[in-house]
Amino acid sequence: MCPHCGHVQEESVLLRTTVCRKCRNDYPLERISDDADTSIVKEPGLFQKLSRMVFGVKEREVVCFTCAHTQVLSTEAQSTMCPDCGSYIDLRDFKITTPFSRSVQTAGELHIAPKGDLTSTKVSCGSARIEGSLRGYIVCTGTAAVRMKGRMTGGIDCKQLLVEKKADVEFVRTMKCKEFVVNGKSTAKIIADKVIINKGGWLEGTVYARAITVEKGGVFSGELFIGQDDGIVAPEPVEEDKNLARFEEDDLGYGPIKWQEPPRVDDGEI
Repeated sequence: MCPHCGHVQEESVLLRTTVCRKCRNDYPLERISDDADTSIVKEPGLFQKLSRMVFGVKEREVVCFTCAHTQVLSTEAQSTMCPDCGSYIDLRDFKITTPFSRSVQTAGELHIAPKGDLTSTKVSCGSARIEGSLRGYIVCTGTAAVRMKGRMTGGIDCKQLLVEKKADVEFVRTMKCKEFVVNGKSTAKIIADKVIINKGGWLEGTVYARAITVEKGGVFSGELFIGQDDGIVAPEPVEEDKNLARFEEDDLGYGPIKWQEPPRVDDGEI
């Protein structure tokens, strides 16, 4: 909550300061546990430092989570402000190695390590690398690479979903993306613009897509709907016909009931 105007807005737990989207004043955020929050921040490794020295600083495309404005920034940047709406954008990479249930919003990479377990449903990132357990929900503006074995009960909404080699994953939820690329083995229900199964890739399930490409050596098994939306229409209710006969389990007759007059009994007859 902004102390100047009282405006309420959601921010990442990793932020120390922010700018009010209503009055444009900046203010510090209350911290609950700095050690717990910063423990998932991924520091650059030795390979990244060497690559930076040899190849120089690279650039990346950053998408604002508030207004979807796109800008190109250096990979060295740790944070920025959206030039369109003024929202704060975190650009750091995060690595989850233990059970984690708090919200994360970063335009950098989110890495779920093999022993990591993400259960938060408020996670937004620029790219994702999933090797551990995902039971929450991730919104990714770039590529989400999956390299795990087993069932994934969480959900992913991304631009590109990549099933890497040596992966053997069963997506329990429906996966929505612009492009679904399979290099490993997966079972899923997919809603995408394009599906690509490369050599050695194996996909089983239901696919709703505008186009699909299966290269030589790739396998697809399941239902395929090209150019159709995922529209499951419920069947129209059928009015019950009261003239249909009802039978016990041992009866074999079917058809309409034939009404018969009861036998007439004369007076005096027993």
